[in-house]
Amino acid sequence: MKPMSEKEKELFQKSIFGQKTPKGIRRHSVKNSRKNDSSDGDNDHHEEDKQPSGNAACCGLDAVAGMDDLKRLVKEAVINVVENPECASVYGLRPPSVLLYGPPGCGKTYFVEKLAEEMGINYYKIVPDDIASPYIHGTQGKIGERFKKSFENAPCILFLDEFDAMVPARTEKPDSANQNDEVNEFLCMLNNASERGVYVIAATNRPQIIDKAVLRSGRIDEKFYVDMPDEKAREALFRLRLSKLPVANNIDYGKLALLTKGYNCSDITYIVSMASREMFNISIKEKGTPYKVITQAQVEEAIARKTPSVSSRDLKEYERLRNEFSPQETGCQPQVIGFH
Repeated sequence: MKPMSEKEKELFQKSIFGQKTPKGIRRHSVKNSRKNDSSDGDNDHHEEDKQPSGNAACCGLDAVAGMDDLKRLVKEAVINVVENPECASVYGLRPPSVLLYGPPGCGKTYFVEKLAEEMGINYYKIVPDDIASPYIHGTQGKIGERFKKSFENAPCILFLDEFDAMVPARTEKPDSANQNDEVNEFLCMLNNASERGVYVIAATNRPQIIDKAVLRSGRIDEKFYVDMPDEKAREALFRLRLSKLPVANNIDYGKLALLTKGYNCSDITYIVSMASREMFNISIKEKGTPYKVITQAQVEEAIARKTPSVSSRDLKEYERLRNEFSPQETGCQPQVIGFH
């Protein structure tokens, strides 16, 4: 088999992995890349292919489609306060801690990463495995260490993913003493963390099992429901995901959005991957010819083969939770949500 040229390798990597990692992003911290990042500079794979533009160079919150209410909240309550500390001090303001909850696969983690990129401050992410320990009080110690590191590197965003697994409701059962101690440690560390420059944002798909004491003001100030993507957001997501791939010039993005009602962002990302994989395997069999373009029919076929990750029953339960945890949002239009 003839080895790929450097240009072919570059195009192959971009077709598989999409947009390059923005400059300044590291595993545990995110620096502002708005000024330094540049477009990938993709060339068309074929003269007749159309490559939708306008998304590739986006970074920070500009890379998040929709979520307008959440963007407004973080702009007014977090970004403006951090960027104007003297004025914020006069008015006695500090950024609130926030809980993002809702169906899985709807962009909660992605939004927080882009917020940190927008603000250009340190970013620390904790998942349950990071603080797990087989030793008595081991997890409790790790919780304290992570918060201590965050306080030492303030200002920073501390993102607590799968928050429900870290702070489940405490019980009186004898075998739950250690877990109760871990929740107590979180209660102590969360208290007014923003006054020390640590801006806590947590995310969960199951807010109903979180200990109620965690959700009080001063620990978690704001609770925001992140809804399923609406038609406009689904169309924008298809444009984003297909913009870096060889596609036919007659893709009907509006129709794709209509066909994917009830699909979350992760589903749409995988649908594009399914269609892309099919054309990849066809292209490698036909050496010496231009890359085959992804067609409308192939994407529609992928949609037909992929069932939504979130069932209608699950969505009804999430609406009930929304009424319980964010009653002020009841009756309002669902938020258009971002991508991940």
